[in-house]
Amino acid sequence: MGLERHTHAGRFVTPSYALDLEPGFVAAARLNASRRQVQSVGVRGLPAGALEPSANRPNVADNAAVRSMIAEASEIVGNGGGRVGLLIPDVATRVALLQFETLPADQREAESLVLWKMREYLPYAPEEARLSFQVMGKQPGAIEILSVAVRGSVLTEYEALLEGINRGGPILVLPATVALLPLLPEEAGGQLLLHLCPGALTAVVTASNRVRYWRTRSLEGDAAGNAEEVGREAARVLATCQDNLKVQVQNVWYCARPPAESAVDEALAKAMGRELRLLPTDFVSATGLPSGQREAFDHFGIPFAGLVANPS
Repeated sequence: MGLERHTHAGRFVTPSYALDLEPGFVAAARLNASRRQVQSVGVRGLPAGALEPSANRPNVADNAAVRSMIAEASEIVGNGGGRVGLLIPDVATRVALLQFETLPADQREAESLVLWKMREYLPYAPEEARLSFQVMGKQPGAIEILSVAVRGSVLTEYEALLEGINRGGPILVLPATVALLPLLPEEAGGQLLLHLCPGALTAVVTASNRVRYWRTRSLEGDAAGNAEEVGREAARVLATCQDNLKVQVQNVWYCARPPAESAVDEALAKAMGRELRLLPTDFVSATGLPSGQREAFDHFGIPFAGLVANPS
């Protein structure tokens, strides 16, 4: 995995080819980091139940179907090799914000300490975790860490899907929401990001350009059938951050993939009493996308914009 030099803006090595897997769809993209350009996007639907994200159980229920759709999406964008990035469902990971007084200078010792503290967030034995962490803030006697863990067997499933695309494995594996963080404007005030995907809602709060809160909530069925619960969850996050973290959220940024029904958007806005703002992507070039791919980018490919927007 890689979250190199991670800040709220999500710094990481930018791949030249990226694959995004979610229940219901597979998206692939060809990227040009130097030009901040999404060059091509391909999307294919997945049969219901083919991919069932879980932090603790097998995720790929229909290997043949998932591989077939990966091949079709990759054919659209052209897989000419290069650095490969893999975005996996947030539900398949565990993300935590941890506090330490100090961290060992030795990387292995530091990882052991982070993993020890991360254990309470894991539904499996800590020694089974593949861990990545980055320092988010550092002051005398106070170090903030953003830690991401994936069960080794789960990550192996996803990496195996890249066979035939990249022999060396991906250079970057991220929860999909991490790829959206570079699209957040750099503002001192509090910001709430809501990322709605099939089967999950992830809420991230940033303040002073640092991640302050992260929560992923699994949803049964589609978003339309859970519109009221989605609204209540977003309202709970907003209240928690304002009451407990003392973070006053100024803007609510929203990304739904695929676009949600209007009833879901309305339930979110009503529950929070806030306007939903779409993540800005105007500083990422996607205007040169081939005919028919712009809609695929708008409906599914926003994390790809985040990958090329990050300041690596």
